[in-house]
Amino acid sequence: MASHVGGRLDMNSQLTGFGMPTSQDTDISALRALAQTYFDAAYEMDAEKFASIFQPSSSVTKVAEDGTLSVTPIATWLAAVRSAKAPQQQGSQREDQILSIDAESDLALVKVKLRVPPRSFTDLLSCLKVNGSWKIAQKVMTSNA
Repeated sequence: MASHVGGRLDMNSQLTGFGMPTSQDTDISALRALAQTYFDAAYEMDAEKFASIFQPSSSVTKVAEDGTLSVTPIATWLAAVRSAKAPQQQGSQREDQILSIDAESDLALVKVKLRVPPRSFTDLLSCLKVNGSWKIAQKVMTSNA
């Protein structure tokens, strides 16, 4: 298990400390669960599972193949997910990892790495805690083969 200091979770450190969990511990646990749902949705290419963790007004941002900035509304991105072939269906082995979680009040940044063959992705998930629930407000991504 990893620890966080000042709201930052370093995936390479050990959990230290005693006593009752703080609200920040609870937030980190909730953000870890959000990341796991994200990984499961990517492996299964499950648009509804993705939709459950994204704000409806969110978008996906990346540098397009032509070098320009591409901003895709989440509804359009989810439509593409619905037509994509799932790594699970292809018999691909799962490769997903939380690289870091940085949380402050109702704001968090979750950095993840995952593989959706034939590409590997590093995603920065900007999250907001709205009405007590963490949701992805913006996904910024990069990939390589």
